[in-house]
Amino acid sequence: MNVNIFIIRVLKLIFMKYYRVLVALLITITFILVPGSASLGKIYAGATIFVGESNLDISSALNGYTMIAWWPPGADMSTNPVVTLNVPDPTKFTIDVNNFSGYTGTWYTWGKQPYNVAFTVIQPQIDLKVWDVDHNTDITGQSVPLTTNITYRIDTNLWLALNYSYRPNMNTADTFYTVSLTNPKGTLLSQLYTGNLGAQNTHIFPFDSNPYITSSPYYGANLPYWDRNARSTDGSIVYPAGTYTFSVSQNLNDMSDAYSANASVNTIGVLTSGDKTVTFLPAPATSSPTPVVPATTITQSVTTPAPATQVPAKTTTIVPVKTTYTPLSSEVAVLGVGLAAIIVIARCRYQ
Repeated sequence: MNVNIFIIRVLKLIFMKYYRVLVALLITITFILVPGSASLGKIYAGATIFVGESNLDISSALNGYTMIAWWPPGADMSTNPVVTLNVPDPTKFTIDVNNFSGYTGTWYTWGKQPYNVAFTVIQPQIDLKVWDVDHNTDITGQSVPLTTNITYRIDTNLWLALNYSYRPNMNTADTFYTVSLTNPKGTLLSQLYTGNLGAQNTHIFPFDSNPYITSSPYYGANLPYWDRNARSTDGSIVYPAGTYTFSVSQNLNDMSDAYSANASVNTIGVLTSGDKTVTFLPAPATSSPTPVVPATTITQSVTTPAPATQVPAKTTTIVPVKTTYTPLSSEVAVLGVGLAAIIVIARCRYQ
């Protein structure tokens, strides 16, 4: 029996008998390897949280208290707080835009002493710049040569949300940023090329659209390798000159819903950076210089023509090139003779 057929039959019998176990094992492995959904809602005492975050579980931060209070920075905490809030359900708490705007800073547990730090509230901030990598400078809104190496730069305070000490259930799937890049035609770019399409050394990398930002500033990954001179397999330009537009938005714990309910709040710099552009100038056209033809002076004279002389055609003689060969080494020669002898002996033996 063919070995391959035997192995296939054995595997088939194993699968038929134990397929339920195999399916369960695959499902378990999937749950282990695939990261869970965003889990930044669990808050420990002392955490930095942001105006607009929704459905937070602050039960650990309150530690049994049902009220929180705010004093201005440096105020005498032996006096009554300026603001107090009831927390009927600490597992579904929202940093309401109306209640907390203007009252950023440290909030404390309230109702009985001691007044413990519950959390610190700050306003979210986010901005994006188009960055010249070669000169380490901001080129947002400017026009630059097509060959300028660029990336995007994000400045934000929202990276403070990614802290295991205060948000213990976080994981690497907890990215809440979305960055977009569109070309002059308004087409969204999801992947970029490092050279001509189809070329051996060309690489394709995904545009860094969902960055995981743990410090600020953050620079977009891989963009300095983006070749805007790349051409398609038919020779057409992949990235035409013109204005390219970047933008970034964030939605930490459904923050966009909280701000959308307050139409009077300007969300530029809070939820989004707005559009940030850079214009790539076309490469200068190259042309061959026009040769200068010297002026010719024609002098007319009347002369008696001389008899025509037949000029023999020029013949070209091809000189043969001697081909030389490098002699084989003595070792190679002996080896060749030996192999020839073996072949001859073998033929005679089997005739």
